[in-house]
Amino acid sequence: MRALSRAVEFCSISTPNFWIGILLLAAFSFHLGWFPVIGDDGPAALVLPCAALALPIAGVLAQVTREGLERALDQPFALTARARGATEHRIRVRHALRHAALPVLTLSGWVLGELLAGTVVVETVFARQGLGHVVVAAVRGRDFPVVTGVVVLSALVFSLINIAVDLLYGLADPRIGAAA
Repeated sequence: MRALSRAVEFCSISTPNFWIGILLLAAFSFHLGWFPVIGDDGPAALVLPCAALALPIAGVLAQVTREGLERALDQPFALTARARGATEHRIRVRHALRHAALPVLTLSGWVLGELLAGTVVVETVFARQGLGHVVVAAVRGRDFPVVTGVVVLSALVFSLINIAVDLLYGLADPRIGAAA
């Protein structure tokens, strides 16, 4: 099971967003007909683009969570919890996951940048009208105020998300909150 999960993580991380989008379109739109191929036909039209954006990020977060859990389960607090008679499930959920969540929290700030970068390509694959389409049209039309506005807005949102992540560290790890 561990080898299978690592293989899925590796494949989802190493496959580009546009290729995942093409595979999702081929499987779920063309062959099965479950989702629309193109257009803005409500929530069903958002499922495949969201999946194409989320799968590579989910692979990274799953890999970091798994590594953090393995590292946390080797710590002395896990041995102490086992000695007190705690079940393995309780040790993983109550104790180890708290320590494994810190690197995931760190990466959650980076994930926003990954999402912003991936939207341009995914919007093109799925023929969606969004911020990525606006940026591409503005660059092609040499509309520099629009390009500047989108870049500044993206940088502002990215900075605010990273500040929120830093503030959440205090809640996730009481040692950091006490030091700040």
